[in-house]
Amino acid sequence: MPIVSTLVQRANTWLLPRLQNIIHLYSTILIPHLRQRKAFIVPLVAVASMTLALYRFYRKISRPPASLSHLPYCDFWTTIKYYMGDGLVQDYSRQVILPTLTAGSGVFARFSAEGWIVDITDPVAAKQMLLKTGKYNFPKSETTMGVQGTLIERYVGGPNIVFLNGHDWKRHRKIANPAFHRAFPVKLFGALTQNMFKAVDDDNGRINVLDIFTRLTLDAIGTAGFGFNFNALGDKDNKWVAGYNSIREGMVKPLYIMMPIFDTKLVHLIPDRQKAHNNLTDFLNMLDTIIHEKREQIAAKKAADIEEHEKDLLTLMIESEMNPESEGAVMSNEELKSNLCIFFLAGHDTTAFTLSCAIYELAKNPDIQEKARQEVIRILGDESHDILPTVEQTKQMTYLNTIIKETLRLHNPLLTMTTRTAMEDCELGGVFIPKGTKIDVDIYNLHRNPRVWSNPDEFMPDRYAPGGEAERQPGSGLAWVPFSNGGRQCIGMNFSLAQQRVVLAMLLRKYTFELPKDTIHKEDIQKRGIIFGLITVEDLEIVFNRRY
Repeated sequence: MPIVSTLVQRANTWLLPRLQNIIHLYSTILIPHLRQRKAFIVPLVAVASMTLALYRFYRKISRPPASLSHLPYCDFWTTIKYYMGDGLVQDYSRQVILPTLTAGSGVFARFSAEGWIVDITDPVAAKQMLLKTGKYNFPKSETTMGVQGTLIERYVGGPNIVFLNGHDWKRHRKIANPAFHRAFPVKLFGALTQNMFKAVDDDNGRINVLDIFTRLTLDAIGTAGFGFNFNALGDKDNKWVAGYNSIREGMVKPLYIMMPIFDTKLVHLIPDRQKAHNNLTDFLNMLDTIIHEKREQIAAKKAADIEEHEKDLLTLMIESEMNPESEGAVMSNEELKSNLCIFFLAGHDTTAFTLSCAIYELAKNPDIQEKARQEVIRILGDESHDILPTVEQTKQMTYLNTIIKETLRLHNPLLTMTTRTAMEDCELGGVFIPKGTKIDVDIYNLHRNPRVWSNPDEFMPDRYAPGGEAERQPGSGLAWVPFSNGGRQCIGMNFSLAQQRVVLAMLLRKYTFELPKDTIHKEDIQKRGIIFGLITVEDLEIVFNRRY
């Protein structure tokens, strides 16, 4: 990191003045001279053109374009230092983003892989964009998920509900809506949590919570999503678990994001990368087979006797095509597969991360932990055996729900939302945004904006109690958006929340939690993930002590 910082500083203070001097030399001395010495004009003008192009590129990435020059902006070189050094998310926020917020209204510019974009950390501007409260429209940007053929593009680059717009998005949403607006399989969530208890006890009390919850949510989304049991809790090293983990970890490696040629044309030179691609091929082929078999089963009416709340999402989406209310909307097998990939990624990593952070905060705040436990015991009882809560019982756990909400505020698994585009000149939060500008909501810094939240870095579930701070937020804005909002709100929100309630309630009855004395996360969770935007954490261990 010090080396990167030094290189960045030298580039900023040394390179720009010299490029300016070189251009001045060419324009005032060399070019007039070359007019008299035509023999050397072609090669020297070529060098001059290259230097000018380099200078213009430097200016392009160092400062916003003229159309955004009225906005405060994040320094490119400081940002790239964190990208290259994989710095901590909270350091990036404190040292890069928050100083920008103090200089403006919560709307600022920063350079990204898509060029200069506008970030929003102001509740009023967020509401205007997400709910389209004015006359303006902000569709999802037509951004590809990387270069064609890369691991990430192969996984999430197809036609799916997250990135589509217009008629195609409405068609996908119409088919998927019934699957996500029904009673969720809480019995399945409870049974999988019992399986997790066995894995917890096998690890003798000190648990890597992100690992155990990742295995839990992998089994949950596989079974509830398309009827495939990964058995990650029973055997974390089996073929499908190891294969999917190599895909998931491979998608966020900075080398292949910044230099995709090593992920496409030169992938055969890197055995581990080629293996990840082979694993993805196996995974996609597995989904193809399952989709084909599901269609055959439904055509033969073999799923008719299964209770609605126990059917997997894929079955419900295929059945939805046959519903008259779908008005003839259908998905191709390729579209179904692309949506399953999105649901799988969104419903797996993000829920595991949120559960991990919730247990961390409960361990760090024993008074909050005990208050939540007493609420669960009051509703489920304190017998010395596992009790699987019902949907109705989890709805009564109001304090537990405030803990989940505060966890999602303080530890949202995503840095930003999917980028949108201003289709015409407009104003957001009183700030002029020109037509064609790409915009996103900076979830992490909106949720920690000191202008919006009191003591924003503190874990305070009572913010969401009746009459609490969240309820007193100005009605004109959106200050809490972990699942986005409006028509493009995350379709899997209720699925994730239902699973979190069941898992946390059962854990609170069975265990108490405490931080290890030697934890590296004593003051705060050490988060990474700036370059990709999906936050993760390493070595987050919690001590679990059995109550029965």
